[in-house]
Amino acid sequence: MSDRRELQHKMDVEKWLESETRHFDMCGSYDYCAYCDKSEENPCANALIRMTGEDEPAPAEEETLGKKVDAEKISRKRAARKSLSFAEKYSLQSDEVKARYAVLRTALTDTPKGAPRIKSRISRQCDTYRRSGIIVAKITIIGTSLRINLPLDPAAPEFSDGKTPHTDTGNKKAYECVPFQFKVNSRLGLKRALRLIELVKSTPTEALFCPAVD
Repeated sequence: MSDRRELQHKMDVEKWLESETRHFDMCGSYDYCAYCDKSEENPCANALIRMTGEDEPAPAEEETLGKKVDAEKISRKRAARKSLSFAEKYSLQSDEVKARYAVLRTALTDTPKGAPRIKSRISRQCDTYRRSGIIVAKITIIGTSLRINLPLDPAAPEFSDGKTPHTDTGNKKAYECVPFQFKVNSRLGLKRALRLIELVKSTPTEALFCPAVD
């Protein structure tokens, strides 16, 4: 069985199972359906490949951010609307988004000689940065939106001028010590994010918004 035919078979099975669960024919409900041509062989597989911009199936595995990701597995998970890991989401991003992420990563981990190092650890959900065991940043990817959470007070007057639009995510346990969430979706957003990072790095650990070990 060809790779494309095998992918079509797997998608058919997953679509049937979800249709049974939802008591609704899911054909036509997925993002890739907009690229479907039912007159051709393996229509769902071809539609998914068109949507992702791939002419041929990608290699089975490749390494991204030090994590092994399976391109075919990602395609199946997207088709079934299942959540992806941080590394999997990163592998799907444009070069522009990846470049912004690289700048953020460098800005966070580049510390002066003698200063406490900031270390990165990539988990399933995000990329977490710690200084002396204390979380100083978390980077997440939602769709194509790159976001950074920092240990700053979202209600502080200096952030209420409208120049640094942000979201208070402190009500979520994962972000209770880094409640200040900022989207980095443009050059201007990146420039502002770098200023926020410098502010955090120049602030003593004990003065951070919530200096508690995760």
